[in-house]
Parts: sequence; C-alpha cells; structure tokens
Amino acid sequence: MVPLKNFLIILIATIAVSLVIILNPFSEDESDFSHFTFDAVHMDDTNSIMITFTDSTKKSSFAILEILGLETTYHKEFVIIDSQFSKIVPIEQIPKYGWKTTPVTLEITYDGNVVKMKTEVHEKDEPKPEIIFSTSLSN
Repeated sequence: MVPLKNFLIILIATIAVSLVIILNPFSEDESDFSHFTFDAVHMDDTNSIMITFTDSTKKSSFAILEILGLETTYHKEFVIIDSQFSKIVPIEQIPKYGWKTTPVTLEITYDGNVVKMKTEVHEKDEPKPEIIFSTSLSN
C-alpha cells in the first residue's frame, strides 16, 4: 500500500500536469502552421531579396525580420497590416558560401503568442526550402 504522503504527492503532480495540458495556449490546429506562408526569393535582376509572409487567419500583428549571413545583418521590426507583408531587401552581393549560409528568421506576434520561423533564401526557379517553426508565449 502507498503511504498517504506519497499518494498526495502523486495526486498533486497529476493535477498540475493536467492543468498545464488543459491551459496550453496552442491547440493542435494552431500548432499546425499551415495557415502561414513565408518565403525569401533572390531577385537576380534587382540584386535583392523579396521576403513575403501571409497569415490566412489574420491573427498576426507584429514582426521581427532578420537576414543573417549577409555582410551586414538585416534587422527590421514593424507592425503587420492585414496579417501580410512583402519586403524587398537590397543586397550588395550574393554570399560567398551561397544561400544555405544565409538564414532568414521571422518572429511573429500571433494571437498573443510568439511564432518563430526560419527559412533560407532561394532562387526564383528553385523550390522553396523548408520552414522551421517554434512557438513561445509573448512577454
């Protein structure tokens, strides 16, 4: 037989875990991320990068966009209008080691939470690279 003290500890731990699961801010539908589109295309004719983002649920409100691996890191913070944006970022030259060394990160305020995305720049005629997602509560 389990002593009363151990039983109470197990009961409290079970209730605490249940509360965390119930109060989790992201449902399975929201952690699906299929309603987001995020792309970064090198525009050879203008020597720039076209970055686009769309949230079909219209719940995105603020963005922090960075392009790493350039001679000078691009960093921009802005309010998102109508849950979408397009940004053209001029570049001086293609990175020495190619686009695989140039991640594009996007941090979105989404319905009171933060969704982080990471992808790579690609050429117009190449398929879109994978988007990596992560989430956290906003501060």
